[in-house]
Amino acid sequence: MNYIELSSKDVENKTIELYNKISEDYKFDLVIFVAKGSYTIGKKLSELGNCPLLEIKATRKGNKLKKIISPFLKLIPKKIKMYLRNKEVKSNVHDKNIERNVIYDKETWNKYKNCKNIILVDDSVDTGYSIKSCQEEIQKFFTDSNVKIAAFNYFEKSVNVVKVDYSIYKETMLNGPWSNDSKFHKEFIDEYESWKIF
Repeated sequence: MNYIELSSKDVENKTIELYNKISEDYKFDLVIFVAKGSYTIGKKLSELGNCPLLEIKATRKGNKLKKIISPFLKLIPKKIKMYLRNKEVKSNVHDKNIERNVIYDKETWNKYKNCKNIILVDDSVDTGYSIKSCQEEIQKFFTDSNVKIAAFNYFEKSVNVVKVDYSIYKETMLNGPWSNDSKFHKEFIDEYESWKIF
């Protein structure tokens, strides 16, 4: 499995690449990113597409453990992190709990009810359950909309759950500004916190 570290500038350049793929056959009028990891990607896509940016959150049971161990990830050598992440992705640990709690700001979303072509963005689609839950919730809210999914990366195991319409990488572990152990993480969090709606 490939492993790639992305700087803030890399993310910007890769988002332009992703936008070019999308714009070949899809003109979107709204970007919704899965909070908070894909904020930077969503923000750049909304700028390039000259359209609004909204967020959606999807959480599963077990995310509390992730929050507890995330500060320790900075202390673990990269090779060990890659090994553990690889094991996590290949295991079926996340297939056991496929239900997601999806939340969004209905009041803010109501302002964009007339949007029809939506791009739903995530940094990486692992199992597909989170992005599928988000897509279903968006389609319930924007009843006459067309929702397509874009992600920097997707894993093959997600294909049976959801279709990623646009991507750059496949079967690749990404360490970007959204990652707790990235040297660009603080800059990412500060920017997201100054933007976030809820």
